[in-house]
Parts: sequence; structure tokens; C-alpha cells
Amino acid sequence: MTGDEADGYHIQGFMSANVTVAEAAALADLYWPNFVEYRDCVFLGFKFDRNAVDEWYDRLQGDVRAIESVVNHVHLWDYFVITLQSEYEALPALAESIAAMWRAAARKAFPGRELEVAVSDGSGDYGPTLRLAGH
Repeated sequence: MTGDEADGYHIQGFMSANVTVAEAAALADLYWPNFVEYRDCVFLGFKFDRNAVDEWYDRLQGDVRAIESVVNHVHLWDYFVITLQSEYEALPALAESIAAMWRAAARKAFPGRELEVAVSDGSGDYGPTLRLAGH
């Protein structure tokens, strides 16, 4: 028995009562993203918008790292509704877990390419934030 089970929490029971397949698929996309390669850049599939990337490419004069950093930033507050203080306090750890998955997904998708996933705790920003960009 794990500590969670001793406390009455069971992932199977929780998920079957609260999470639809569509919600699980959306979470899977966030946690283990698909990537899009475009104009020598790598983008999170769920953040990619060709027109927006073209605008950033022109505005940032082709600076690949800067373009990736701008397009590939995710504020967790934009993806989760926070209703309890405990949920707010859990977001930095969740951001670190998501970052670990992004790193693994990027290494698998681009074994020879150096991509960095940065995490900020949100203390000086709009909540915990993740960014993916090349070195």
C-alpha cells in the first residue's frame, strides 16, 4: 500500500470519477507534447501557429532561440483553474514534473539537438512558467 492509498486517495477511483478521455488526452498533449519543426525552429505542437511564428521571425530578425522562447512559453495558470491555496502551492512542483517530461520528449524526438526547458516558479511572472528553446 502506498502512502496515497493509506490516505484514502486512489488514482484509479479519482480518475474514473473526475477525468474524461478527452481531458486525459489534453493532459497527455501538455505533458508529452508533439513538436513542429519550422524555419529551423522547434515548437510545441499545441502552441504552434504558422502566422504567429512568421511574425515573431520577422520581429526578432530570425533569432531562433528568441523565437522558440517566445512561442514555446506556457503559463500553467492558463491551463489549470486554481481554486484552493493548496493547488496554488502545488503548481511549482507540477511545473518541474512537466519540464522533466518535455525534456525527455525533446531528447526522444531530437536526439542530436540541444533543447533546453526552463522553469520559473512564477514569483516574478504570471504564475509558474515553462519555456522550451534551443541552446
